[in-house]
Amino acid sequence: MKRALVVFAFLFLAYGSFALEFRKTSWLMTREEVIASEAGRVVSDLSLPGLQQIVFQTMVNGFPATITYLLENDKLLSASYTFKRDPDRKAFDFMKLDLTSRNGKPAFEKENLVGWRLERTEIALAHLPDGSSYAAYWEKAYFARINNLAGTGRTANE
Repeated sequence: MKRALVVFAFLFLAYGSFALEFRKTSWLMTREEVIASEAGRVVSDLSLPGLQQIVFQTMVNGFPATITYLLENDKLLSASYTFKRDPDRKAFDFMKLDLTSRNGKPAFEKENLVGWRLERTEIALAHLPDGSSYAAYWEKAYFARINNLAGTGRTANE
């Protein structure tokens, strides 16, 4: 019994040492772990061979938002916030301030596009022509793969 408690304590500490990458999730979590991490109900759950998309509706600092999780082979690799009606850029400005306070100065910044290159995560925040704002988070190796950067020695900024 004592040994089981020690093993459980070790596993709990090991799990707690993984950084959260998006909300209450970390990269490579399973579908069930992602769903358990959100308080709200799933509004869309699409499964195709090797690909799963889970969508939630919620409020983020008072702004209505759609949260989308993308998993490949039951491993979380990407997540995003979409703020559909943000013509005055309030959600965009809030997200930029929040991301900067959490992650430091952006790696690049333009009027309607800001990006961070972190150890395990790539983040892009955009204000789109339709008046919406979008914040996308990608697991670093997945980002490199979908942008054909793997093995090239190039970075996304080049």
